[in-house]
Amino acid sequence: MSDRQGWIKPAFFVLFGLLWSSGAGAATDAQDSSAGASATPAQSVFLEYRELPYSVGSWTIPVTLQSAPFKKEPDLGQGKVYRGTLKFGDSTRAFVPFVWDQARGKLHLDLNRNQDLTDDADGVFASMGGPDNSFQNFGRVHLPFKTPLGTERVAVDLFFNDFRATLSVTAMAYYCWEAKVTQGGQEWQVALVESLLGKIGSADNGSLIIRPWADRGKAIDVQYGSLDFLPLTADVFLGQRACHLDFALAQQDNKLKYKLNLAERPEQLGELKITGQHIHRLVLTRMSPGPASGDAAQAAFAKRYGVAGRAVPARTPSLRVILDSPGPVVRIPVGFYLCQLSLKEGAVEAVPLHAGLLAVSATNAATLAFGGPLTNSVAVARRGRSLALSYQLLGAQGEAYQLQGPRKEPEFAVYRPGKSGDKKLASGRFQFG
Repeated sequence: MSDRQGWIKPAFFVLFGLLWSSGAGAATDAQDSSAGASATPAQSVFLEYRELPYSVGSWTIPVTLQSAPFKKEPDLGQGKVYRGTLKFGDSTRAFVPFVWDQARGKLHLDLNRNQDLTDDADGVFASMGGPDNSFQNFGRVHLPFKTPLGTERVAVDLFFNDFRATLSVTAMAYYCWEAKVTQGGQEWQVALVESLLGKIGSADNGSLIIRPWADRGKAIDVQYGSLDFLPLTADVFLGQRACHLDFALAQQDNKLKYKLNLAERPEQLGELKITGQHIHRLVLTRMSPGPASGDAAQAAFAKRYGVAGRAVPARTPSLRVILDSPGPVVRIPVGFYLCQLSLKEGAVEAVPLHAGLLAVSATNAATLAFGGPLTNSVAVARRGRSLALSYQLLGAQGEAYQLQGPRKEPEFAVYRPGKSGDKKLASGRFQFG
């Protein structure tokens, strides 16, 4: 994408159209096969707790309010006060009683869960935005949760909001459990982000950070759906090898950690040709089989690939393939996939949206045709005495991309050509899309 083609110099772009493979032929069911190398002995690593300068998760925490005071409370004055319980996790043992003194911008947490809001030395927090606001942020709250192996303490920010007299509480996680894992001759950062609404001390419903270890120090922008940050699946294809991941809370050196057992396993592979350029990361999520009836999109997909009447993708992910800067031809496990990809040009980071469906078989090569080169495009329409400008970023196949992350609005200029040079008539900015 040349400088003359546009005014924005992005690094990552995101595809949000529907993505189809071509030339895939008859798709093969995504089942494990004895073809391929035998599984190697499992490797085990311990994931250690690490606090982060950026958020890696956000949850709306259920709240139960109460009007009666707790057994003991601090002096709350006459201002507006909310009392209740924050329902973290899936067990009452993780619930946290609280008093939000909104008028004074104070949050009191009953961290030892004894209904006494005066004996928790580390349980009083001041709003980062000051008092008397309907929206107050309490930063770096360290919440203790009891587990069968000990107390887990995690760093979160808590956001209290009583918009229109309805209280809502959001928790944002600023921690993960991470380790360096060597897989396929490469070093990876593998980090677990627990769900604050699931079972505390468990990987259930959690998320994974998987990226080269060299990128460990870079912030992850979860807001824009970074492909370094993925929903947890037990099976991944990483470093050109399929492996099963098993996480369990453990004790090592008198510290609470997660133990990761990683075992390689055989998979039948098919060929995928990639014709697009500048692909930074390609994530393919294989879907477990489901019934073909009752879903027009699935039925059309089955007909397209000659598998009408057979199982087509359900909505349950069974394997996640991760490919960084893939070459023109790669081999991956066979099956039906949902595709996501990001393109990189420059140094600014952004993320992709869901792109579509792909079928990979063991007999005929599938083709992924999307990607760069990218072209800035502006559609101009006249509306009375005004011109309406609509910006689009188009890929090699004319598919639309969306710039992600912080960005400036596109600029434009209108010139009238002349013998002595072009005369600038107007300029300005306009919104994306």
